[in-house]
Amino acid sequence: MNKTLHRFAPTATALAAALLLSACGGGDAEAPPTPTPPADSTAPTVAITDNVSDATATGPVTFTFTFSESVGTSFTADDVVVTGGTKGTFTTVSTTQATLVVTPTANNAGTLDVSVAAGKFADAANNANTAAASATQAYNTVPPVTKTTLVSFDETTAPTFAGFGGAEDATIVADPTNAANKVARVLKAAGAELWAGTTVAICPSNSLVTLPFSDANKTMTARVWSPDANTVVRLKVENAGDGTKSVETEATTAEAGTWQTLTFNFANQATGTAALDLATTYNKASIFFAFGKTGAQNGGDKVYFMDDLTFVGSSFQVACPTPPASVFPVSFDNTAVTYTLTGFGGAEDSAVVVDPTNAANKVGRATKSNTAELWAGTTISTGANFTLDTIPFTATKTSMTLRVWSPTAGIPVRLKVEDAADGTRSVETEATTTVANGWQTLTFNFANQATGTAALNLSYTYNKASVFFNFGTTGANGGGGTFYFDDLAFVN
Repeated sequence: MNKTLHRFAPTATALAAALLLSACGGGDAEAPPTPTPPADSTAPTVAITDNVSDATATGPVTFTFTFSESVGTSFTADDVVVTGGTKGTFTTVSTTQATLVVTPTANNAGTLDVSVAAGKFADAANNANTAAASATQAYNTVPPVTKTTLVSFDETTAPTFAGFGGAEDATIVADPTNAANKVARVLKAAGAELWAGTTVAICPSNSLVTLPFSDANKTMTARVWSPDANTVVRLKVENAGDGTKSVETEATTAEAGTWQTLTFNFANQATGTAALDLATTYNKASIFFAFGKTGAQNGGDKVYFMDDLTFVGSSFQVACPTPPASVFPVSFDNTAVTYTLTGFGGAEDSAVVVDPTNAANKVGRATKSNTAELWAGTTISTGANFTLDTIPFTATKTSMTLRVWSPTAGIPVRLKVEDAADGTRSVETEATTTVANGWQTLTFNFANQATGTAALNLSYTYNKASVFFNFGTTGANGGGGTFYFDDLAFVN
């Protein structure tokens, strides 16, 4: 029996598969392994937000911490640093979110600062956070008080009364006609400017309250006492944060040597001044006696009195925060204030240290290096903006004192004060050490400014101070060394 033999040519696909199988060592070879994914090395991050929609909080604030990936249970309330308030309830919402309630300091105004440092939480691969995060929220927890009289000068917390332009001698005194009553006394000096005046403030920052001007209520009153009849008294109100937004009006005394109530209608602004704008916040007030006349034109030194500054037709609320601890005198032992020393020009080694002569006392140290500039110095401040309190210079009070320790007698020590917001407004003066290797108190009179520097200007704000040891001599020329200082004070 004949058999027919059938032969088939392999297809291209079969041939390729056979070749691949042969190359892999036969039909029993295993498939290549699946690649291992790279290890997780990305650090988690956190964003911090809060639940306050207004600019200022008036009560507890809930801060939310949102993580870029799961951090499990590695994040707790202990990982959060809070200033300006106290920690409350902490809640782990999920592995990627947590919340913390923070209560601001009672009866105060300031800023809540919430921060998380690096290395405080980790993801499932044990990668810790490498970036810190923070958030801030302004607050004001002072309960408001409803009033109709802005200033009576009999308040438990006395208002401030700051003069300028030759009316610097402005104080709160007993009423010259009634010793049981307190009033404001203003001396317009013989050399006063025609615009010499006095700012009245209930709260810090020279502010009053927001005056409730409306279409129906545009009037204020003040009781005044003038030595002359027909004295022009100007009242100015403005925005404490923007002095270009202001309105001024005038009234005239009818009698001499007696109290009278003047009415100031801001619907009738003074000639050449801006009109009342009801959309503007007016929260600062200044009064000008004998406006338009210099002290010389007004007959020399003259005393005026003021009382009971009132807004007519509407009550208002006053809520002043508790003032911060005064930074004057600057004593590095003052635990209520944290001072920062910032060196420059070769005095960068500036710090708060232990007094070399008394281990119980803290002082400032300034080390002027051998390569220091002749102007190397140290700025004394209490914050990031290099500020202190405003130094209350007047025409008769122009001096400050500073305790210093120097390795050498006979060296000049320069003290400079300036406007922290405008360094062109500054005044400098000097004193000379007379003691070597010992403490002494130097007096700096800013009425005698250093040669080639600007004179003291009583209309400026001076709220920044720097000290320069061995001023005028570089470190290479023997001006270097280690110096100490303490107790920067204003002489009242």
